[in-house]
Amino acid sequence: MKTTRILSLALLLSLVGTVARAAQPPKAQVMIVGITHFVARRDIHSSVYTDSPLSAQRQAQIAAVVDRLARFHPTKVLIEEPFGNPRYERRYRQYLAGHYLLPADEAYQYGYKLAKISGDPAIYPIDTWGHSIYSDTSPAGKRIDAYLKTHFRGVSDPESQAMIAHDASLQLHGTYLDELRFLNTAKSIRANASWYSIFDGMGRRADDAGSMYVAQWYTRNCYIFSNILSVIRPGDRVVVLMGQGHEYLLRQFVRLNPNLVNVDPLPYLMSSSAR
Repeated sequence: MKTTRILSLALLLSLVGTVARAAQPPKAQVMIVGITHFVARRDIHSSVYTDSPLSAQRQAQIAAVVDRLARFHPTKVLIEEPFGNPRYERRYRQYLAGHYLLPADEAYQYGYKLAKISGDPAIYPIDTWGHSIYSDTSPAGKRIDAYLKTHFRGVSDPESQAMIAHDASLQLHGTYLDELRFLNTAKSIRANASWYSIFDGMGRRADDAGSMYVAQWYTRNCYIFSNILSVIRPGDRVVVLMGQGHEYLLRQFVRLNPNLVNVDPLPYLMSSSAR
């Protein structure tokens, strides 16, 4: 009898545990995809493309990227455009209706097309600069800006420089898929992030200009991740398309969050084009 009661209790506890686990909402799966800008912008890691993403050849390459990412079956596609700006949702609806021609921008060419092929009813812009942690008009702020203007491009970082050089070669001679495969490797992500670790120690006599810049960068990514969390729901399968420089921090945030599952995009990007 005693043995029977013990077995019954063990079975009951097992059933309770099973029910509790079943009652927990499924975790959202989040895939951070690091990309580059199709059109050069004013930043340290600017692109060097010399052709248009709207050409027939590049459009085929974009389709190859979107086809692979669509196999993740995302329920939401998040893009690097200003959070809360209704124009992107409005344009997406127009695009679905066949009344909006997508411009030569990665957020549209990758994001809108991926959302459409995945059957997503909406698009989600999540970019922001966050709050500024120093004032440009203060005496310290002016000294910091002066230092950044002079020394921003003078960082000696062999890892980052080698990564940027290879990326530039892929932009000029490879396909978009070639480049994304390279950018989303752990080695490339780390190489990009290493630049900030070096710059953090520069400008100590100029009101810690390096630390201030890196702190502002980290602050921005904290706000971006908050925006990401604001649109994620349990069970979602989310693709986040962001400049590759954001990838290191955003992936860390996803990995640390017990409610999320980090999904590596590389297996999808490396897959064959055949379904």
